[in-house]
Amino acid sequence: MNTLFGKDYADTYDLLYQDKDYDAECNLLEEIIKEHANQAVLSILDLGCGTGNHTLRLAKRGYQVCGVDRSEEMLEIARKKAQEKELSCKFYQSDIRDFRTSEKFDVVIMMFAVLGYHLKNEDIQHALQTVQEHLKPGGLFICDVWYGPSVLHEKPSDKVKVIEEGDRKVIRASSGELDSFRHCVTVKFQVWDIQGDRVISETREEHVMRFFFAQEIAYFFENCQLEIMRIFPASNIEGTISEKTWNIAIVGKMNDSSKIK
Repeated sequence: MNTLFGKDYADTYDLLYQDKDYDAECNLLEEIIKEHANQAVLSILDLGCGTGNHTLRLAKRGYQVCGVDRSEEMLEIARKKAQEKELSCKFYQSDIRDFRTSEKFDVVIMMFAVLGYHLKNEDIQHALQTVQEHLKPGGLFICDVWYGPSVLHEKPSDKVKVIEEGDRKVIRASSGELDSFRHCVTVKFQVWDIQGDRVISETREEHVMRFFFAQEIAYFFENCQLEIMRIFPASNIEGTISEKTWNIAIVGKMNDSSKIK
């Protein structure tokens, strides 16, 4: 099994997710900011930024954005795109559990279920401590995660995705194995990158994703001085969460330092 988000997978990532509406997701982020921020938002920290699809869009909208990812291969693509778009963004290669900088931010985001890559309770706590360390008092933390009741109800299924661009074709087959005891799903990916009639690369990756329940989310957030402001279906801020809601979004606010005991 190849390294998580290795070079071959990184090279096909943007093509595989070209149908993902990053602009709409950034619109949602700005809607959340408008509703819940107590002060003007100028700076955003994007933890688990990948190839920079949220980072660069937010930078284009005028925010000072810093992106962090553990995959150098993904970051290379993000930096190249930033240079091509003439956008000024900082990118750091780091595990988000260990990332530290002297900067404080108005908003921290973890998009596309990044928190779910942390399987143990202590790893989740360390990831959220990174959020705590880098948020200004009153700052917002916005993330999305897999919702436990939905995962148990709907259950993972096998999928095949085919994307064509000119004479290039990318095929991704995925299968998911549910572990209800450990609250995680093992997703096995096999990706073929085909140019004309020639297979350029064949990649296998295994991503283990944790899913979450409301009470444990509240517990983890409270331990890091984050007050939950809102939980809703990730695709609809006004929607109602149900057993069919696979992804939920969570908005937390950093307690004012003067109120922390």
